Amino acid sequence: MRKVSACWVQRILTEEQKKVRVDVHTDLSRLQAEPQTFLDRIVTQDETLVHHFDPETKQQSMIWKHVTSPTPKKLKVTPSAGKVMAMVFCDSHVVMTNYLSKGSTVTGT
Repeated sequence: MRKVSACWVQRILTEEQKKVRVDVHTDLSRLQAEPQTFLDRIVTQDETLVHHFDPETKQQSMIWKHVTSPTPKKLKVTPSAGKVMAMVFCDSHVVMTNYLSKGSTVTGT
């Protein structure tokens, strides 16, 4: 008889986890064989806040005034007057863009 120590492994995988690893390896092999068709099947999603404002034109802000009255003053509009959540779904091209209205939420349904 001999004294031996156990071999260290990161974790013991279940049969299902082993099957998933084999499937991923098969997909990666397909990526090497035909990269463009493989990448066309992957769809990703990103969210971003888009700031918007509707500035008034110089023509729209003109008013009538008397010669002796003071020149009107106007505050500068800040670029962050409003913002909206934009969701972009894309594969190798942009598939869909969706803008959420204020106060709405995204759910899985």
